[in-house]
Amino acid sequence: MSRVFIGIVERGVFELLFPRSGSPSFVRLTSTGMQDSVPPENGELNLVEYEQTAIAVEGHVADGWIYCASVIDTGEPIVTALVKRLFRQEQ
Repeated sequence: MSRVFIGIVERGVFELLFPRSGSPSFVRLTSTGMQDSVPPENGELNLVEYEQTAIAVEGHVADGWIYCASVIDTGEPIVTALVKRLFRQEQ
């Protein structure tokens, strides 16, 4: 069952903010599935267009990757600022 993850893209990397994993967590996104016979790097999503933006991603997390990743929503600047404030303040 896939889950929804919320985070901020900074320097091309997705900082996972929700659900919280304790310390700041940076994960990579891939379109490949966990059981696919190709490495996750082959389907890695390019996050450049989401730089400095809060995004919601649906997929399965394991081993520093979100597999079968799909960006399902993006935040406007005000939403991104609120996500940063809310989730980074609680860490």
